[in-house]
Amino acid sequence: MHKWIVAAGIIAISLSACNTQNVAMENQTSPERTTLTMADVIPVKAPSTLEAREQQENFLEENENRFKSRQLAAAYYVAQAKRTFNEENLDSASYLFGRAWLMDSTNNDIYWGYGLVYGQQKEYDKALFILYRALESDKENSRLLTDIATSHLGRFYELSDLEDLLQSKKLLEEAVKVEPDNAEASYKLAVNCYYLREFQQARAYLHQSIQQDKNVADETFISALLEKQNDPEGLYVQ
Repeated sequence: MHKWIVAAGIIAISLSACNTQNVAMENQTSPERTTLTMADVIPVKAPSTLEAREQQENFLEENENRFKSRQLAAAYYVAQAKRTFNEENLDSASYLFGRAWLMDSTNNDIYWGYGLVYGQQKEYDKALFILYRALESDKENSRLLTDIATSHLGRFYELSDLEDLLQSKKLLEEAVKVEPDNAEASYKLAVNCYYLREFQQARAYLHQSIQQDKNVADETFISALLEKQNDPEGLYVQ
């Protein structure tokens, strides 16, 4: 059920940021965070006019009749949101997640999906707020843990906050514990270890990820790691 989010919704990481590794260790002060509420991240507003209220009520009634339940209607709109997200149409995906939320606000894929949309838009505070909301109902989901860790990495690349890097590593370690074959989590652990100057461990996680999925690694990161430490196993050379 959740596989689409991993396959199509991985938040892009700019590994060219490897050049700024030293900043991670020098910046020990966490920036102030904006306090968010669910109303800040779910862009569905209550109807402000009688006409708008009637339109919303008609929407709910029509879809409940069409799909026989609000839960099934929400699942339909989530599926449509997945499709448009896969097509990189983020505005449409957000709109469709909103339709789903109106039908069934308990559907956890809605919160997960919104988090990925915000991540793609590089609104990492919002992404993390709502992804952690999704995690409350699915605490041992390796893919969800990986996506949250990815948003922490994305925010780290923007703000160089060591706290994000450490939290990302913690989440990825948990993801690998839950799902040892999670190649994406292993690879991103390699990236984490690189920034923490744990180069031997970074190489070990890199090899582990390659064994699980040979296409997961990025050449830019491999080159950056080789500049710090040669690969004694000879799998990678400069």
